Amino acid sequence: MLIKLLVIFAVFCALLFVLNKIMPDFQIEMGAIPLVGLILVGVNYGITWLFGAVNFLTLGVVKWLLTIVTLGLFGLLAGFIMNIIIFWVADKLTDRLTIKSTKTLLVSAFALQITTYLLSKIL
Repeated sequence: MLIKLLVIFAVFCALLFVLNKIMPDFQIEMGAIPLVGLILVGVNYGITWLFGAVNFLTLGVVKWLLTIVTLGLFGLLAGFIMNIIIFWVADKLTDRLTIKSTKTLLVSAFALQITTYLLSKIL
């Protein structure tokens, strides 16, 4: 479990570095990348735990129904919204990360969605 968290942390730090280099409205201090990566991992696990608890309390019926009704798009949309919240919270928790536009927030959340998906397939 600890190795998995360290790998996720390292990949999130690499993602932050890449986003900082390719997106002009995504600004992070270079020395703050590990701190923001730690915040991303913490918020990610907190939100995942919260959604898991809600899923457990409803016995998965709500998630199952929404997935069936939306032909699977609910899972993609829910994950994307979670990633938007994760980056927004990380931006608010530290002044070393600045996301200046909604477009940058959406692209960053999409990049995190792809990264998280690939990590789930690899780990």
